[in-house]
Amino acid sequence: MFERSSTIIKDGGKLSFEYVPKKLVHREEQMRRLETLFRPLAEESRPCSAFLAGSVGTGKTVTARRFCEDMRDHCAAKGKAVDVIFINCRMKNTEHGIIYHLLRHYDPGCPDRGFSAADMLQSLRKKVESSSRPLVVVLDEVDVLLKNSNRDLIYQLSRFNEGMRPPASVSLMMISQYSMADKIDEASVSSFKRANTVKFDRYTRSELRDIIESRAEEALVSGAMGPDVIDLLADIAREFGDARLAIELIEKAASIAEGGDGGRITPDDARSANAMIYSNVSESKLVDLDMKRKLALLAIARAMKKESEISITAAERTYAVVCEEYDQAARKHTQFWTYVQDMENIGLLATTVRNEAEGGRVTYISIQDIPPKELARKLENILDDPADVDEERY
Repeated sequence: MFERSSTIIKDGGKLSFEYVPKKLVHREEQMRRLETLFRPLAEESRPCSAFLAGSVGTGKTVTARRFCEDMRDHCAAKGKAVDVIFINCRMKNTEHGIIYHLLRHYDPGCPDRGFSAADMLQSLRKKVESSSRPLVVVLDEVDVLLKNSNRDLIYQLSRFNEGMRPPASVSLMMISQYSMADKIDEASVSSFKRANTVKFDRYTRSELRDIIESRAEEALVSGAMGPDVIDLLADIAREFGDARLAIELIEKAASIAEGGDGGRITPDDARSANAMIYSNVSESKLVDLDMKRKLALLAIARAMKKESEISITAAERTYAVVCEEYDQAARKHTQFWTYVQDMENIGLLATTVRNEAEGGRVTYISIQDIPPKELARKLENILDDPADVDEERY
């Protein structure tokens, strides 16, 4: 058992959500913004603050971790120590739990009962002052904390430096999917400074492609993932602009490919990985298609085989053969294109129009959520069912 070495995955740890790359892809602007906001801390030990805002998978947490590690290394090189404490507020979601976690950084043996929040905050102040080091508190998913009516803790931390003796100071970094303006009181907003927001937009398709390529280089055996699979994974993840989904797709596709003997991840491995995580191709969607659209989709699935995409011309050639097989008249290009658009609108396939080197624009079709072979099998079973009745729909 476990004797067989991996032919696909070189370092699975690089596909963990906890992994922090040395260099982040397409988050340079946010890193520069954080550097500007925390320069007073790095140079003069003055307290700073920042609010990182963006939807799931936009790189907020990994950027915060990368920045804090880089800042700590920079300060250490200049002979200044900085403490950084990360707290996930989904795990520690009470005022008491968070303050106790901060105290344990300085005193691992401190008791977790018998003290009020005010007493623990006072003890924390003394410990920060006695350490003579700046402290950066990072509250990840802070919106969870605020939903539990812990607004006073944010206010207390934002005013923590009043009367504190330098070089000790407490800086606060908060991370959330949502705006904080309506979740904390006006006094905290004033202390936190409205201008200190660092915005994280969803990743674009090209940015996701770069992230997938970079992470594959770190985690996978050289050559295990080709450009066609990278493109397909980027296409799948672009709907959400979610780098976490992209990384999970790499891990799942690589694990599936490990079960084969080709030593490479195929487009079907990528589609199977997507089907494991999230799939638009439900049985009901296929059954609800009329005969003409079922035949068009079957032709596309058959023509695609193991390719990541096919031209609409190639799909139409197979469509003519499929229509003959099922004793149906093949529709002309304009009507076939309408079928393709209809099925794209309900998430069964995707299209991309590209300029070709020899001139002209060509439409390419891809199936992202299910291996084409499996899709063809499902459609053939439905079409061979006598109960399947063609309801003409244009």
